[in-house]
Amino acid sequence: MDVLNGHCLCKGVSFTVDAPEHLDSCHCGQCRRWSGGPNISLDFSQVTFQNKQTLKWYKSSDWAERGFCDKCGSSLFYRLIDDPKKMTVCAGAVNNLSDKVTITKEFFIDEKPSFYELAGDRQKLTGAEVFALYGAEESN
Repeated sequence: MDVLNGHCLCKGVSFTVDAPEHLDSCHCGQCRRWSGGPNISLDFSQVTFQNKQTLKWYKSSDWAERGFCDKCGSSLFYRLIDDPKKMTVCAGAVNNLSDKVTITKEFFIDEKPSFYELAGDRQKLTGAEVFALYGAEESN
């Protein structure tokens, strides 16, 4: 499998990750606020850091944290508190991501605003279906 490099805008956080087989998109209110639109990310990936000098974590729910650069503000990672080695990686932070990689799932489709639509057919899960799939409890 190919290994890809990634980093934040200022390169205070840099990492490698295996090239993904697919991407996911989340439409929940937190992801949209955090990323400025739907959050498109590499599914749970093993991340190897070359530099994490400016990496900070924000506990955004009872079960997850979001990683960002505290210097340039780039949104970078989402990880489970109970299993922090499992992280999603924001697609925009990864260099040379293949155009052949497609989005296979959309999460929180019931929270997606009507002013945008992602092209293509794929599995679309409501918030309740996401919580049932991953075993997390809902909390706002």
